Amino acid sequence: MLFSRVAALLSQLEGIETHDPPLLPRIKDEAARGLVERWFKSNRQAIRELEVTGGVALLSTLLPEFRTDRVYGLQAPTLGRMLSRSLCLSATRTKDLQAYREPGRGDLGQCVERVLKGGGPPATPAVTVVEIDQVLLSLAEQCHFSDPTITANAPRSSSRDKDELIGRLLKRMSPIEAKWLVRLILKDFSPVTVDDKAVLRSYHFLLPDLLRFQNDFEAGLRLLQEPKLRDIPPQPDRRSESGYRAHAASAVQPVVGVKVGRPDFRKAWSIEHCLNMLGSHQWVLERKYDGEYCEIHIDMSLSRDPGKCIKIFSKSGKDSTQDRRKIHQTLVECLRLGQTDCKIKSRAILLGELVVYSDKEHRVLPFDQIRKHVWRSGVSLGTEADSPTGTHEHLAIVFYDLLLWDDEVVLIRPIEERRQWLREIYSKLQGRAMSSEWKIVDFSDTKRARNMLIQQFAASIAQRCEGLVLKPCNVPYFSLGSSPPDEPRTFIKLKKDYMAGFGDDGDYAVIGASYHAQRALDAGVSGLKWTDFHLGCLLNTDEVLRFNARPSYQLVGTVTSHACIPKPILKALNTFGAPLATITGADAGYDIKTDNHVRIDATFIIPFVLEVLGSGYDKPSNCAFYMLRHARGKKLHQDRSWRDCITFAELQEKALAARNHPSESESQETRKWLAKIEEKLKRRLDRDGTLTPRSRKIATPIVVHSERTSATNGTTVSRSHPSPTDRSLRGTFRKNELEGSTLVEKQTHHIARSLKRTAGTPCPAPKRHCVTGLDKSHNHIASGKHFCAVPKAYPLVDITNQTSSHLGAQENSALQDPPVKGFNRQNTPTLQPAFFPTPPSSAGCTGARCPFADSVVHIAPCVSSMPYITQDLLGSHSAVIASSLQHWNRDSNAYKPMTETVSESQSHVGLRKLVLVESKRVTGTRDVVQQVLSLNQGRLKERIEVYDWRMLERCVEHEMSHQELKRFQIGATMFNQGTKRTMFVTTIPHFVVDYESGGET
Repeated sequence: MLFSRVAALLSQLEGIETHDPPLLPRIKDEAARGLVERWFKSNRQAIRELEVTGGVALLSTLLPEFRTDRVYGLQAPTLGRMLSRSLCLSATRTKDLQAYREPGRGDLGQCVERVLKGGGPPATPAVTVVEIDQVLLSLAEQCHFSDPTITANAPRSSSRDKDELIGRLLKRMSPIEAKWLVRLILKDFSPVTVDDKAVLRSYHFLLPDLLRFQNDFEAGLRLLQEPKLRDIPPQPDRRSESGYRAHAASAVQPVVGVKVGRPDFRKAWSIEHCLNMLGSHQWVLERKYDGEYCEIHIDMSLSRDPGKCIKIFSKSGKDSTQDRRKIHQTLVECLRLGQTDCKIKSRAILLGELVVYSDKEHRVLPFDQIRKHVWRSGVSLGTEADSPTGTHEHLAIVFYDLLLWDDEVVLIRPIEERRQWLREIYSKLQGRAMSSEWKIVDFSDTKRARNMLIQQFAASIAQRCEGLVLKPCNVPYFSLGSSPPDEPRTFIKLKKDYMAGFGDDGDYAVIGASYHAQRALDAGVSGLKWTDFHLGCLLNTDEVLRFNARPSYQLVGTVTSHACIPKPILKALNTFGAPLATITGADAGYDIKTDNHVRIDATFIIPFVLEVLGSGYDKPSNCAFYMLRHARGKKLHQDRSWRDCITFAELQEKALAARNHPSESESQETRKWLAKIEEKLKRRLDRDGTLTPRSRKIATPIVVHSERTSATNGTTVSRSHPSPTDRSLRGTFRKNELEGSTLVEKQTHHIARSLKRTAGTPCPAPKRHCVTGLDKSHNHIASGKHFCAVPKAYPLVDITNQTSSHLGAQENSALQDPPVKGFNRQNTPTLQPAFFPTPPSSAGCTGARCPFADSVVHIAPCVSSMPYITQDLLGSHSAVIASSLQHWNRDSNAYKPMTETVSESQSHVGLRKLVLVESKRVTGTRDVVQQVLSLNQGRLKERIEVYDWRMLERCVEHEMSHQELKRFQIGATMFNQGTKRTMFVTTIPHFVVDYESGGET
């Protein structure tokens, strides 16, 4: 098969991914999946002719990330220099090839495409996928990090040989083919993400299932050539697939020496989310130790030496037998290999977690200790700053599953049977070979199971484990046969960093940024200047705070756009960072100390404050300090200073406290976490007014119905509103409606606190002024006598600066606020108030004159940090909070919302826009007014009102007359039709501001 056909498919997938306007995720996935299926159908005859070798080449080309056994040792800079030499490029064309380093110029593949377009037609013959695979294999043979089976008999070659190998191939390729070859070598097709399930299923519908038993392309394709499977059509009728699977089941089993696939995992984002996924089935709760995955294959026919009968695969699928040779003797002893009482007669496959155990502390040590005991392709990596290995430290294995034992295919049996068989096959060795702790829990007993889940989760945290893994009972590890539709088929991971409020986090200073071309394409955000952001912690905190000394930062980590920074935060950092960035080498006003060779393209004069979440702490490679593991951005705080960020000393203290064994007893630590989890659940239950995940689905609160007449068609529509009595009973239900009870014995004691808490704004007050990656909104219960209704959601379509065309003149005049005192409308006929379209219905608001009903509020920076205002006063209303005035900048509707909350506010064209300021701070108020006037380049037609925050103190009862409101009004915007400019109208002289001059008029 010609490589040009594969390149055409990848180019079409790229067209779907970069479609303008962007496609919705569901539509995009369906289009990509349909394209892959049609491509395989149209090339079915050519695929049949490939046989096993050609099939492996085709799958390796489409899914390069599956070939973990191949490591090319080529990153973009190295590959770029190689391409320049192999193509004999001039200095000018070499510069064009290196343009991928600049933002907006594409990746290295696109640069190669542009360079080759200036040349002549490609040479003949055309390149095939088999030739591509052979070249990639030759490159992998020269890298010692490749699988030992690849590098064992590799011939020696020089860099010149690599250049000629690549050059001969490129000269026979078109520019499009060359682009995809470069991306194939880098194992990164960005912005395209090839759906591996669609590719494997389109090749042969049985292939995804076969690779679960033998996770190797060549092994899977050879299985399809077996006599029992050879006659099965690659794409039969869907109704016949189950029959073919049952027919193939007897011929498929794991093979010693070929890695077995891993089941699918799902993440539990909370205890309630976990309970919803568990249903009413029986599950095994298994403690997850923080180590490295080990798949141990035993083949007694290989040698008389028991140590040579062991083969170990890592999680990625690489052969790590020699890299983990320190565990071999432990395996020989615990499995009794070579002894007369050995239970393994011929072969076996076991699963375990490789950890480091301390005989001195009698516990499993943190994850970063492993790199001192294992190697990576025979090389010790990242250990330059680590302490020497202690005599009391050694590798240990924690067994948790058995897949094959002699002739018995154990993986088709349920987990509870597999664990019983595992118990028989090995002997425990103190501190060296052990079994993971596990327990069977029946979740049909809701109350008992929930309590057991919480207790086990708290105990795992107290013992410094990663968390829990939940595996369904009565379900095989893998199976080709049919299973009931309601049968659980995935494992569930429950870790504290997945759950809000339980992970290790902190505010870090973003001191620098870098650009990575491949990550920029993968981010799905246009116009990126930076993709990687570097985090720092102050080293000289006392000198900076007391004597205003020059700050000195320790660079502690980097978060990247690839799954570590949500898109809203990534956009905000690029937008707000542009005016604050300095060029490389320029003085940013502080010093940076780094232990690694990190490329920093730009530093920020004023560091940003980024809230970072991680899963525990460890020592980064070649570093002598601790940092969050798997750090990822959570929120960008715009109301906090870099002086408020965590210092280097504080970071080390938090890391040591989290890593060390609890100073108190383990039971006390468990009780502490148990109380924290229960308090989290009680807060959620109080807020939602429900008791269990099931009761939330079946309980129906009492409602009273009111009728209103639709303004559009005159029909009567029934609406439901909670009555005062209903609100007081919202958290209680009849016994026959419950299938379990809450952790709170007497729910009524918490009703008052529940009502007070749930009447707040959609986002927590202390966290309002931040850019978040995901903002989950909830429905809230009414509070007290009066209640401001949460605005009804409308589609994001009608967000313009014009009044809706269906509004009548009477409606417009009724919605406009009275003019500000001192402003003569008759003397300025060209002026008219900014349009204020019809807001969403506020019939549910008992305070008819509440200024915060159907309103969106921006709080000025000078008062945004006062909890009394943001939490106590404004928290009793249901106004939507705009974290930045830029969310109202609707110039041509081009400004994209940065958070879900802002998206909600922009979906209502009629939301009243209020700005709360501290009038005693004249300079700060004038700055806010200046920002308001600059919206839409000074041509914003929507009315924005500015008030002193003290109006909140007079609006406790959610009712305020117009005269009372005027007492706190600073001014409001008006649109001048003559000058086509926005004006700020006020009667207070020192608040008169002009947009163009920026000063007093």
